[in-house]
Amino acid sequence: MEEWRNYIKENRAIFDDQEPGEGHCKRFEERLDSFARNNKHKRTLGIKPVKVFSIAASVIVFVYIGIQFFLPSKDAGEGLLVGQSPANEFITTNNFYKEQMKEQIASIQCKLSATDRQNRSQLEEDLQSILDENNRFTLKIQNIENEELALFYLVKYYRTNLRTLHFINNKLGKYVEC
Repeated sequence: MEEWRNYIKENRAIFDDQEPGEGHCKRFEERLDSFARNNKHKRTLGIKPVKVFSIAASVIVFVYIGIQFFLPSKDAGEGLLVGQSPANEFITTNNFYKEQMKEQIASIQCKLSATDRQNRSQLEEDLQSILDENNRFTLKIQNIENEELALFYLVKYYRTNLRTLHFINNKLGKYVEC
């Protein structure tokens, strides 16, 4: 191999100025054709089992994730599911926000136990009025024909109430630890 390199370096001018030999193009095309035929055959049979197994594993993972997230679960109130009816969606959303309100109210009542009687009675009345108004509102809005609109106003109403309860909880938290 080294001899050919030396020969080419020494006779560089011959290679740059002259055309290749007569049979060069024909030999080159034959070699390309045979190489292409061999490679086509190898490509169709050259699928490695590792690739097949990795693709199959990926498909299995995606199917498993899809089943976990999009099929109904055993608990009806676990979350909003694809294909869930609007009535169930309303109930699920209502239950979710009710639980958040209960948490805020429990924290407020814990802090109220350490305050004076007058403030406690006033805040307990206010909390009870918030709960009563909330129950009346949810019963009233539950009967609206447009379910999307009912959900929109339900969420908006709960968020307003939760903001109010959070504000009360923070104000009480400045003076009372629970």
